Amino acid sequence: MGGISGEETQITVALVGGRRFRQRCLARFLEMSGLHVKIALVENLRESVVGQEGAIDLFVIDTGEHSCSNPEIRRIFTCLGDVLPGVPIVVMSDREDLSAVFDALNLSARAYCPSSLDPDILIEALRIVRKGGTFVPLDMLINAAVHRKRPRGTEAGRTETHCLTRREQRVLELLKEGQPNKVIARELNIEETTVKVHVRRILKKLNAANRTQAAFIAQRMADLVA
Repeated sequence: MGGISGEETQITVALVGGRRFRQRCLARFLEMSGLHVKIALVENLRESVVGQEGAIDLFVIDTGEHSCSNPEIRRIFTCLGDVLPGVPIVVMSDREDLSAVFDALNLSARAYCPSSLDPDILIEALRIVRKGGTFVPLDMLINAAVHRKRPRGTEAGRTETHCLTRREQRVLELLKEGQPNKVIARELNIEETTVKVHVRRILKKLNAANRTQAAFIAQRMADLVA
């Protein structure tokens, strides 16, 4: 475990939820990896984070075996959004089904990390989120696509894409590949500001919370029509 260096060593992570022993073990690992760790107790969550503007870089919510549709987990999201709305949220969970991922993304989580994730990849995921990115393990998407069965799949996939223009479909394909706006602009020979407009329209038309969820929808559509 090499840890992280430079700017990343200043990342401060606030851990919320989860069993106390697992929370302490995770805190210890993150500290050994060079991160600063705070533990915010669910019992007095608002008091734990109030006044921490600028002191917390991201939250990690451990949902255990629950999905983010659980009322208690949703309450945590609501509380954090009210008190520190600009701080990104990472979800850790024992669940590896795609519905749990969508539940997290619908609450604007920036990353979904199953508890089976390699610890060093977890550190990289936190670094990515800190820099404004999103993260979901690719193997979760692949496994979900293989096992997911839906009736009249081709028709359902076409229904979800019929509202997109040809250019928006091309932008969506590049989003699915994980390309940033700058690369999409260069690939399509358009301005980066135009890409941003296309992305906003795509998110609205697909009812997606963010770029990552839009990419999931694109992958699902590709699997359904294959």
